[in-house]
Amino acid sequence: MTAIATTSSFPKKAQGPGVWRLTPPKYAAAQTPWVGDVNPFVLESAALFLPGPPPDLQSDKWRDAFEYIKAYGAANSSVRTAEQTAIAQFWTANVIRQYNRIVRDVADARSLNLAETARLAAMVNIIAADAGISMMHAKYHYLFWRPVTAIDPTSVTSDGFGPFPLGYSDGNPATVEQSGWRPLIVTPNHPEYPSAHASLTSAVAEVLSRFLGKDRIDIDVHGFDPTGVAGNLNALQHFATARDLLEQVNNARAWGGLHYDFSLAAGRRLGREVADYDLRHAFEPIDDDD
Repeated sequence: MTAIATTSSFPKKAQGPGVWRLTPPKYAAAQTPWVGDVNPFVLESAALFLPGPPPDLQSDKWRDAFEYIKAYGAANSSVRTAEQTAIAQFWTANVIRQYNRIVRDVADARSLNLAETARLAAMVNIIAADAGISMMHAKYHYLFWRPVTAIDPTSVTSDGFGPFPLGYSDGNPATVEQSGWRPLIVTPNHPEYPSAHASLTSAVAEVLSRFLGKDRIDIDVHGFDPTGVAGNLNALQHFATARDLLEQVNNARAWGGLHYDFSLAAGRRLGREVADYDLRHAFEPIDDDD
């Protein structure tokens, strides 16, 4: 059995532009590749909703995503606002803690009984787990590079995934690399595509919408307050609709310098597809007459 939070072996791709590299500042080993090989709770397989590949590095879609995150996601960005910075930091909190707190808050606010509360908790956690397994399977299937190693190829180390110290250029004359570029938020030690947070948030948002029977979910989310101690959930934001929640999380990951917009879109789609499948196959509505 592989211990939680440890790395494991995984298939590597041929070295070249677009292939994942270890990221600064710690250049930590790949995070939990084994998760993508776990048997899902409800899904037939982790590959059931595998997203299509990331865009070609010579495409306009790649160029636009590259330039946006380079400008808005930089640690020293001159275009990101103070509010956008705070939002990016808000969503660095532990997402499992955040979303399980929502479960408790919804149960309290709507006076759910024990069975209803247990059902909601099971829906959120089982479906989020299946989304997480599917997402990690896709990440290590595509092994796509993070913004920090694409924008600053010289940020790489001798990691076995490509040359050091110069890294790889994307070869696209329309993108302008920048030595020393760093994201606002430290890059997690796993591949880029699709976004983990977008996948999980999309899955949970779908659950909440279905459970409450509407897009207007009216929930409070507790997040990280940068003026407080590490790991706190002292900041608070209200989200009227599931769409509002999804939009802010996606913006936050781009403003934090962590994800290209196409990775966020792929994560949103994956989370929604997993949630729809799991809800239909394991969480059909309960007949009050039963």
